[in-house]
Amino acid sequence: MSFERNGLGEEEARRIVEEHYESVLAYCRRHAPSGEDAYDAAQETFLRFVRSLPKYRDRGKPLAFLLTIARNVCADSYRKRGRLWEPLDEETPAPDDHGTDPVRDALRALSREQQEVLELRYDQGLQVQEVARVLGVSRFAAGRRIAAALETLKAELEDDGKGMTP
Repeated sequence: MSFERNGLGEEEARRIVEEHYESVLAYCRRHAPSGEDAYDAAQETFLRFVRSLPKYRDRGKPLAFLLTIARNVCADSYRKRGRLWEPLDEETPAPDDHGTDPVRDALRALSREQQEVLELRYDQGLQVQEVARVLGVSRFAAGRRIAAALETLKAELEDDGKGMTP
């Protein structure tokens, strides 16, 4: 497939892949059924990206477009396996987990949708409009979801006596 035919030069496409591979892989690791599936999902994400270049047309940050694809690829992985997405495995601590992390515990209490919206906004650094694009909702709806997730997170931290307020 020619990148130029799709309006994006080969060097530019290569730069996008190199610049965003780790972010896409990290997203897939959190949302794919297994570690192997995460690598497959990341590869599939970039294949779909190349195939969908005519639709991309340089609208916003490439990462938002890539994460939209990755979200769909990971969802497809679960559908193929007949399992639902499992957020933040409570049995497996994070690699840097040296005990109880109150924020991580509070994040586990959030719904899957709330976890994802906070991940996109704060872990991936997307703007509200880009979060909206990834989720397929309006900017207003994305903003409301982020605010609601933050309120729930705050309440969880306060309920557990782990809040940051005096």
